[in-house]
Amino acid sequence: MANLRACSLFGYGSDELPGVSISVLVPEPRESYDSSCCDGFLSTLTSLPFGATRSYVARRKDGSELPLEVSLRQSSFRGQVAVLAFVEDKSDHYGLLQNQQDLAHLTRVSTMGEIAGSLAHELNQPLTAILSNVHAAQRFMTADPIDVAEVLEILNDIVQDDYRASEVIRRIRSVVRKTDMEFALVDLVGVIREVVALLYSEAIMRGARVALQSCAELPAVYADKVQLQQVILNLLLNAFDAMSHVLPGERLVSVEVAAQSDETVLIAVRDCGHGLTVGKLDTVFKPFHTSKPSGLGLGLSISRSIVELHGGRIWAENNINRGATFFVSLPGGKQARSRQSR
Repeated sequence: MANLRACSLFGYGSDELPGVSISVLVPEPRESYDSSCCDGFLSTLTSLPFGATRSYVARRKDGSELPLEVSLRQSSFRGQVAVLAFVEDKSDHYGLLQNQQDLAHLTRVSTMGEIAGSLAHELNQPLTAILSNVHAAQRFMTADPIDVAEVLEILNDIVQDDYRASEVIRRIRSVVRKTDMEFALVDLVGVIREVVALLYSEAIMRGARVALQSCAELPAVYADKVQLQQVILNLLLNAFDAMSHVLPGERLVSVEVAAQSDETVLIAVRDCGHGLTVGKLDTVFKPFHTSKPSGLGLGLSISRSIVELHGGRIWAENNINRGATFFVSLPGGKQARSRQSR
């Protein structure tokens, strides 16, 4: 049986939906998971609480997809055991989520545009070295006799410089690519190291240094790698901006990663800049708040949305001496996985 709202949701008539197989409403690859869920539910004859929900992508009669959240509860119908399913249409929710992802991608591309000069410089170095080595190899090849050992050494240098250039391009593509969110266990320290490497030339051009410290034992983090890269990228660039008035030799950004508990990881990005306005520490996370003439004012706002989407929290505090520290608290792998599966 199904009520009229369920029939309308799936696009079937009231006399059609009761006869439609669950494998049609929730096609592969989800039907096997759905079937096992129902089988286990019936075999144990225990009720799921109303708050226990699972997400599915269903298919309407016209073939269009429909994101749902479904909760099950044991019931009875005409003296027989039955399953009562509560179905909630999540189209609006996922529409907003998609808009948020599009906006996050836009700001990533905009941010990469801001550091294009330093990236071009970093990419130009290995390319210039490759060109110089090619010219050198051409000269050696015209010699008589040819110094094979020298030519092989030059070719090896070309290969190494090619790897350097490819690594710069890989890091850029990793940040600007537009993909659906992919949650997986990630090496948080590795993610931060990649962003620090991406900003290597930018830091030099700004006269800044980045020092990374991490604990030996950290809980695994279940997250979307690209989105976390965006958060770290925003925090580091903001730290560089905050230290623009500081003497170049004193522009140090400290990034610390530590286990806050067995299931929580804490990231602290500390600068030695001008600090934040007392009493307005939360204002910096509001949309369109910026101190930069050409800034969008969306970086920290989107960073907060990303962190909260991962079940975490982001906040800022002024340092005792000078500057400010931005903290990001993220749930560990097991805790985050549990949250994502709900």
